[in-house]
Parts: sequence; C-alpha cells; structure tokens
Amino acid sequence: MEEVIAQLRTRAEVEVLRIVSRGDVDLHTPLYAMEEKGIFERDVDSAVLEGRADLAVHSAKDVPNDVPKELIVGAIPRRRSPFDALVAPSGLSLRQLPSNAKIGTSSLRRISMLRRIRPDVEVVPIRGNLDTRLGKLRGQLDALVVAEAGLDRLGYTGARSRLPLEDFVPAAGQGALMVMSRSDDREVLELLSTIDDPGSRAEVMAEKSFVEAIGAGCRAPVGVLARARDGELAMVAGVVPPDGSAMIMVSSSGPLPGGSAVADLVNEFRRAGGLDAMNEWRGLS
Repeated sequence: MEEVIAQLRTRAEVEVLRIVSRGDVDLHTPLYAMEEKGIFERDVDSAVLEGRADLAVHSAKDVPNDVPKELIVGAIPRRRSPFDALVAPSGLSLRQLPSNAKIGTSSLRRISMLRRIRPDVEVVPIRGNLDTRLGKLRGQLDALVVAEAGLDRLGYTGARSRLPLEDFVPAAGQGALMVMSRSDDREVLELLSTIDDPGSRAEVMAEKSFVEAIGAGCRAPVGVLARARDGELAMVAGVVPPDGSAMIMVSSSGPLPGGSAVADLVNEFRRAGGLDAMNEWRGLS
C-alpha cells in the first residue's frame, strides 16, 4: 500500500485510514477453510461506499470478482513479481530440505503444489502479516512459502529462492495491487489513472477472468499467470489434483487485451481435466 500512497502524494494530499478487516482478526482459521468471501477487502470497501474514504488499496489476489456495482477498479499500478518464493534460513532449496521439515503456508494452492513435490515434509498452517510469519522461522519453522512480491515490498534480504513456474503457478493477481474507488467519482478516477499500468491491468484482469470463467474463487487451489509483452498476452494455468499426481498445466496466447487467450486457456484447462480436478477439491470441502 505504501508504494501507492507515495505515488499519489506527488499529485494530491493523502490521508490514510487504516481499517482492520475480518481476515486480519481471525488468524487461526486457514484461508481455504473460510467460507465467507471478501474477508480482507469487504470492510475496507465499505468505507469507500459510505464516503468515509475515497479509495481502497488491496492485494489484487484477495479481491473477488463480484464486487459491488458502485465500485470500480480505478488503478492497477505496475506489478511486482507474481511468483512464489521459499524462505529458508538454512539457504537450502525446496528439494534440498530434509524429510519432515516444517514448512509454513495457509494457501491451499501452495499446499497442494508443495505436497506434489515434497510429500515427505510437514505443512504447517500459518497466518498473519509477513513480519509475523517470518518470525516463525526463529525456531518454529524450517521454511515458508510466500509471495515474492511481499518480500520485495518488505525489503527482506535474508535467504530465499524463487519457486519455478512449472512447480508453483501463482494465484490470480499475485504481486499486484488493486485500487478501488466509487464508479461515479470522476476526480478520484482521474487521479488514479496517473498510476495505472496498462500491461499490469491486462494481466490481472485476464487472470481474474479465467478464474471467474472456470467457477473458481480467490482461494481455490488453481494457479494462473498472464504476461503482457509486445501487444501479446501469454497465459498459463495449473492445478494439482487432490491425489497429488502430476500438475495439470496448460497455456495459451493471443493479442491484447487478452479475451481470446482467456477463452483458449479455459478450453485447454477443461480438455486437460483441470475442471475435474477442481471438482474433486470441492468434494473434499
């Protein structure tokens, strides 16, 4: 959020209203076990809808597709790394960690992809802000799987390694921030247009469109990544079935803004058995 504030402060006076969301209060329930949608952004968006705030800054991966019609995505600033990272004080890679190593994460997507590669490690559900989670590495955990962008924003300089795309396909919107505002607030929308990055917006909106098209939610164990370059959008999606077998992974590409790439990815995902794997996960919930 700080980077958005810094950009806006060069153009306008900014006052920060910090709101504790329901997702911030319950730090014990794993994210995938929470039935309520919008646990991180709903309370913050309410402040915008009620006029107590002019805009809301969210992690894009936490924003569901069904936001109130009175709100609009005013800006998606330049995206940071969309990839996952392993943080291990030992400096070991995921495949080098010893059997029964304790690895912290509360994302079902990360858990499923982690167990496919290392079924011999212990996955420990962990919640809280990134500082809190990193603190668990001092005696409680051997490693964490987190968003690389979070480490970058925090300025973390400890041992870490990027997890390869073929093993960990990121969550839709990972690494990006999404700024919401009232759809009729022209002054704020004009201000937000100055920090909007068209390429990042195309990527995130394509990823969100894919998730919506396959009927998945923000916390479904499916990963999708879009990359915009030279007028083209390349996409990849992946899911690991509950039995931990090989990742179902598909790809597509097409011209920006990406509608054809999304449609092709949905069709490939269906043909490869991705929807069947998702339905298996639903049957376990």
